[in-house]
Amino acid sequence: MRRINVSALKSGVKLGRPVYSSGGDILLKAGTVLNDGYIKKLKKIGVSFVFVEDDQAPQHIPGDVVARDTRVAAVKQVKDVLLETKETGKLVIDPQSIYSTVSEFTDQLLSSNALVYSLYDLRSQDDYTFAHSVNVCVLSLLTGITLGYSNNRLMDLGLGAILHDIGKMKVPTEVLNKPGKLTEDEFKIIKQHTVLGHELIENAGNLGRVPSTIAYQHHESLDGSGYPLGVSGDQFSEYAQIVSIADKFDALTANRVYHSPFPAHEAYEMCAGSGSYWFSERVVKAFLYNIAAYPEGTPVKLSNGLIAVALDTPKGHSLFPKVRVVLHQDSGPFQEPYEIALYARKDIQVVSVLEEDEFKELMGGYGDQS
Repeated sequence: MRRINVSALKSGVKLGRPVYSSGGDILLKAGTVLNDGYIKKLKKIGVSFVFVEDDQAPQHIPGDVVARDTRVAAVKQVKDVLLETKETGKLVIDPQSIYSTVSEFTDQLLSSNALVYSLYDLRSQDDYTFAHSVNVCVLSLLTGITLGYSNNRLMDLGLGAILHDIGKMKVPTEVLNKPGKLTEDEFKIIKQHTVLGHELIENAGNLGRVPSTIAYQHHESLDGSGYPLGVSGDQFSEYAQIVSIADKFDALTANRVYHSPFPAHEAYEMCAGSGSYWFSERVVKAFLYNIAAYPEGTPVKLSNGLIAVALDTPKGHSLFPKVRVVLHQDSGPFQEPYEIALYARKDIQVVSVLEEDEFKELMGGYGDQS
């Protein structure tokens, strides 16, 4: 199977893996041959990428770093909490219910060797905020684990990550979901979600200081250029820094009405370049430790002229995946593709990610998809 951004899909390709809704329902089954109607539907609901069948690409794609059922249940839990807050104007929550979810995530992450960007994408336009909150929680916990956080600190971090955007429930829907560019006044309204979230969590009275700080500070920057207060340096909580970089990465890779998703390697580069002015180097390094810059199924060009498809990437080797070599750019396809572990061969590097049309032209088509 090969990973393709929905924006690059063409009619006639066959899905290699099901497409799910944020509620866990199958929208399109594996084996479905995509036509223009299906592709239009995928774009409309906000799916960022799919896996298609391809004889030249790896047939096994690793699953999520957490079980899909766990993720789906968490999205539903977050949806219930946020919608009730929107309806009542206040946050009433038993923190133990969220701690239970965070604990389950943590247990699965500690036992998983997978990298987070191998996850199933459950974000859709309608349920984006809910699935996004869960993604940010998973990314934040991975970072906290890498930093050696205690279980108690992970619980606080996870709770704050899940609730980081709770203030958006008090922002007018027409502003929050506006497809076009925000006016200056609308942006001021959006920025208030940090203050509103802080107030909601503080007024709940039973969630502690860390979650309210995360909600308040997750749009701040180390250099003081963020909002709402423009804090800087040590005033910018490390908890909030972790949630902030997770928030930015997940938002960059999402398919939204106002922007197409950035490929993983571009989002990785943006986060990698943010150290010392947006976030501390310590936080950036720990976050990127768990990110695959070239997710499984991504077609890449190597520094020695070989064309390959990315396989798995070990933790800490984000830019150096194991790849399946399928052809040389000058001599054509190999009859017997072979694998190279780039993390063990630092003399060979990925130099670019191939666009879908470019890879298709090099391979002479998608291969046998019967």
